[in-house]
Amino acid sequence: MGVKYYYGISQEDVLTEFRALDISLNDSLLCIASGGDLPLNILALQDLDILAVDKSPDQIKLCRIKQIAATLLDPIKAASFIGYMNIPHQERRRIFRQNIRKSLSEEDCLFWEKYSYAIQKGVINAGKFEQYLRTVSDIVCSIIGKKDIYRLFECDSVEDQKAVFDQRIKSTLIKVIFKIAFHPIVYKYVGINRVAQSKEGSRNIPDFFFQQFRNFCCNTLTRKNYFLQYIFFRKVLFEEALPEYLQPENHETFLKNVSRVEFSNASLEDVLSGSERGQFNKIHLSNISDWMSEEKMNDLFKNIRDKTCPGARAILRYIHLDHSISETLQELKADYAFGEILAITDRFPFYSIVPILRQ
Repeated sequence: MGVKYYYGISQEDVLTEFRALDISLNDSLLCIASGGDLPLNILALQDLDILAVDKSPDQIKLCRIKQIAATLLDPIKAASFIGYMNIPHQERRRIFRQNIRKSLSEEDCLFWEKYSYAIQKGVINAGKFEQYLRTVSDIVCSIIGKKDIYRLFECDSVEDQKAVFDQRIKSTLIKVIFKIAFHPIVYKYVGINRVAQSKEGSRNIPDFFFQQFRNFCCNTLTRKNYFLQYIFFRKVLFEEALPEYLQPENHETFLKNVSRVEFSNASLEDVLSGSERGQFNKIHLSNISDWMSEEKMNDLFKNIRDKTCPGARAILRYIHLDHSISETLQELKADYAFGEILAITDRFPFYSIVPILRQ
């Protein structure tokens, strides 16, 4: 039986979140943990306190092993152990035994020993969503050809990348593959819940994902986009594209701040409800709305209003469900125009982005 975490990698671009939340010195951030990359990336860029929560205990275990690896190992070795770069399976096992295991809790240690294959593969590669994307990517790559995909990485500008995509990659067959891969019957098992599926209708998901796939390939420089490199090649091709917390130039800042993050197995809604007013001035919601009913999302918006002070910021992402903020919550302002601007340069542009200001 495989590991129980869905996401090996956080799917949010820290550069987008950083701008949307206006991350500043000594902020207090409450965020969804997911794969752990977002809070770890933020720590590599700014001095602040972070509480990263997730309902899945296994997602939290994944976050903690990434945190330990990035703390104890040099950045390139940590990236290789985690799975962003290739090394032999036996080398990952050796690093786990000699460097990582002693710093894990007993519970976490037993978990990773039980799922030792995830250590061997690189922990990010064992995520269910990554395995699903790998299947889709293999099909797409077999149709396009690795040679034409590599052409994207030879480009010096996004304009050149757009030309390569339209001339070499875009095809009717690729569109058909997207219609199959992201058909609700298939996609619901890895990326959509029943609430979102029942209220879909307004967005053609296969067509949406194909357009976003073009943006993914064209809107940012491919040499600096680790999401793109990982999805196509199952590794990061260029060290300069590694996640921020694994880049050597950020290592000193990361080590200074790494103790300022806490990973907790809890729901964001419960933590926010139990917090003191003003305890958090920045809130990262990920795509929580895709998994919540309108009623529960309204309750969450009320909590954000009641538990934050004027000037606080939040960011919400979504694919399926845009739960608008009720007109009764006039203290919360969603800035959709700013979100559209941010989406243009987002390195994983498959979500709509909604920055929220507490007035």
